[in-house]
This record gives sequence, structure tokens and C-alpha cells, in this order.
Amino acid sequence: MVNALIYARVSSKEQEAEGYSIPSQLKFLREYASKNSLSVQKEFTDIETAKKAGRTEFNKMLAYAEEHKTIQHILVEKTDRLLRNIADYALIDRLIEHSDMIIHLVKENVVLSRDSRSNEKFIFGIKALMAKNYVDNLSEETRKGMVEKAEQGVYPSFAPYGYINQIAADGKKVIAIDPNAAPFIARLFELYATGDYSLLTIRKKLLEEGMIYRGGKNFHKSTIETMLKNEFYTGVFYWKGKKYENAKHKPIIKKVLFQQVQNMLRRPHQNKSKKGIFAYSGLLRCGVCGCALTAEIKKGKYVYYHCTGYKGKCNQPYLREADIELEFEKLLGNIRITENEQEAILGGLRESYRDKVEYHNNCVKQLERQVKTLQDRIDQAYLDKLDQKISENFWQSQTAKWLHEKEELTLKLLAHQKADTNYLQNANLILELAKKAADLFKKQNIEQKRKMIRLLVSNSTYQGGKLDLTLYSPFEAMMKGRESGNWLPESDSNQRPSG
Repeated sequence: MVNALIYARVSSKEQEAEGYSIPSQLKFLREYASKNSLSVQKEFTDIETAKKAGRTEFNKMLAYAEEHKTIQHILVEKTDRLLRNIADYALIDRLIEHSDMIIHLVKENVVLSRDSRSNEKFIFGIKALMAKNYVDNLSEETRKGMVEKAEQGVYPSFAPYGYINQIAADGKKVIAIDPNAAPFIARLFELYATGDYSLLTIRKKLLEEGMIYRGGKNFHKSTIETMLKNEFYTGVFYWKGKKYENAKHKPIIKKVLFQQVQNMLRRPHQNKSKKGIFAYSGLLRCGVCGCALTAEIKKGKYVYYHCTGYKGKCNQPYLREADIELEFEKLLGNIRITENEQEAILGGLRESYRDKVEYHNNCVKQLERQVKTLQDRIDQAYLDKLDQKISENFWQSQTAKWLHEKEELTLKLLAHQKADTNYLQNANLILELAKKAADLFKKQNIEQKRKMIRLLVSNSTYQGGKLDLTLYSPFEAMMKGRESGNWLPESDSNQRPSG
């Protein structure tokens, strides 16, 4: 008998309750082990969110396999039960490449090992990459929703001390001045501007004058410093590095006083530089110090990239954007397959899409349930207010909190829908890229080129006057397979478990 481990997983407690059960996975995998003469030494199970990397039992399983060298096989129902993000994929990929471990994706009839054919590794990598892409799109769309709120002058998060999140007469969420806390904010700036107080002494004085921080919690001098640097109190706010002066909340202090305090702190707020102006800004890193490469225009038309030198002076030479372009075209030119080989990629995308549908639908159902629960609470609280069971202040504060949570959940729902659309677009893009990546790259605009690079390239560093570019694992596997000739799909008879 050959030793094996079993790993089972559901992506949420709701999935566990709705029938995507751990017991059913364990039963299925135990039967598979018995039929294939595999001796199960230990079973590991996780019930966690699909987006979260570093799962508890997943890590324990890898540590156990590392400690017990007699373990040669890991059994899992299918790819999305084993991993859902590129971090987990990287761990499994290294495990396969640097040991004798064999991974069984039982429902998919796939056995992965160091000796697996390149196309099998490619399909495994495609599914992992698409899972990462879905989660990345989800985060991006959520951020976009928050930015849209900021553009309307509404701070998209909880108000800082001195303000409260409140419901206006029209039912919309607003940020209002907290009559109890705002005077202490004004007092804080006035005292510090005199130059007679340190952060510690000003904290002590405010406490003596009756300042009570949120929830009665203790606060430290770092909290005082954060408040003194927060331009929000002048009637503006920053969101994702951008300053919004059309803020709808009222100022507590004047801008002149705020600037006076900043001069005394000697750390005036510095707005972040804008990204995305140049084709490769934010995509390349210095191979010497790890800082990002930034770009600038020379002689009014030539674009050059160089290390930001954030960690200290870096003497690497400038890099022409035209040379970067050629390097990416050369790399992507290696991603070209025949018509016959497209079917292997299509197979991986089909399986990835089925996994995505299941994950997407479960997430949407869970969010919809949470939205309904919050709406029920809001409705009941209003009736309790009318019946005078709760006070006006309590109704205001609780309803503001629930509306904020509901608003965030609604944004997540919208983000899932947009991420779903992006997923389909990117799946189609992967197929097109596999056929003619370099040709497509030449024809794209800046944003499209950036999207292609993020989708295909895992590493882009600059050192010694040269760019080091590496494709994500599935595309690397395809390239190596083509070079060795070990790429075309095998028949099912060659995919049986091996000792």
C-alpha cells in the first residue's frame, strides 16, 4: 500500500450547510483511495472563504507531507477544492516540481506529478490563473464602486473621530459633525498650534478636559498625530491617493490652521503620484533594490524608465520604453500554438468556467441573504422607533451602521457581476493570446497592453541593463512542452495513479 493524504474543503459555512459537504468529499476520496490501493494516513479539512490564502488545514497538510517523507500522494476532489488563488497554486506547483509528490484531482481524472505532461500542468495552471483573475477583478470592481462614491463627494468609509455617519431626511447616508467630539478636534488643533504642547501633553490635557474617544477606548499619542495630519477636518478628503475637494461634509477647522499645524509637524501631506500615464509604470521593478520603476519624458517625446530610488540612490542605467516594448513582444512571441493544441486549452477553460459558476453563484446567494437580513433589521428598527421602543439617537446610529454595511454588500454584489463579465472576457482573451499573443500586443492601446501583461507575466525585473521577464506557470509549461515535444494530450490510460 502507498501512503496518501486527503484534503477536503468548502469555501464558506453556507456551502457546508447547503450540501457542498466535507463528509461527501471525504467519502468520495476514501472510496477512490481504496480502489487504487492507497493507504490514507491523515485527512485535512478547511471551511474558509475562497479568497483567503494561507488556509489553516491546507498549510498543516503541506507541513505534514514535508515531515513524513513516506507520503507520496495527495487526494482532492477537484482543482477548486485544492486551491483558489495563485499563492496556493505556487505552493502546490513547487511541491510537485521539487519532490516525488503526486496530486490526484479525482473528479477531473487528472494526476499531477513532476513527470506529468506539459499540457496537464498547463490546464492545472490555467484554472489556478483564472481563479486568481476572478478574485482580482472582484477586488478591482469593489474599489471602482468606492471611487464612484468619492467622485460624488461622499467619503466611502467610516467617518473619522469628530464626525458620525448618519441618515439624512431623504434616506441617504451622510457624514455629519459629532457635536460631542468636534469641539475636542478644534481644541486639539488650537492647542498644538500654540507650540506649547507635545503630543503626550496635549493628550493628557484633552483627557483632563473630558475628551472620550470612540467607545470609551484608550488612545495614544499616535492617535493625536493621526488626527493632526488628517485634512478631512478642513472639509476635504483623500481616497486612493486622490484629493476630493467637493466633499459634502462640513469642516471643523479652517485650512489656515491646518496648514499652520502641518508646518509645525514638518511632515506636510504629500499626494501620491498618478499611475497609468505610461505604458509600463507600476509593472516593472528594480532587480537590485526591489523598488518600482518610474518613467519620464526626455526631449519632449522619448520615454525612459528608471528606479525610483525610494530605498536609497540606485545607479542602474535608464531603460528606453521602446526597448521594453521589444522585450515583451519577444517574450509573447513564444506563446503560439497550433490549431490541434487549442483543444487542450479549451478543456482547461471549460473546467475553470464550471468551477467559477459554482463559486460565483454561492457568493451571490450569500451576499443577497446578508443584504436581506440588514434590510429586515432596518425596517424593524424603524417600526420600533415609531412605537417608541427605541430612542431617536439609537435609531439614527444603528440604522447608519446597517445602511453602511448594506451599501458595502451591494457594492460587492455589483462587483461580482462585473467580475463575472470580466472573467468571460479574459477567458476568451487567453485563448486568443495563446494563438497570437505577440501580434495582438502590437495592436493594443496602453490599457490593453497593461492588461495582457498582468494576465500573462508573473515577473518583470530590471537589473544590469537587462529585463528579466517570466510568464505565469501555465504558459511557461506550454513553452517548455513545445521545446521538448512533451505537450500533446495523452489518453486516459496513461493517467492512472502510480506508486
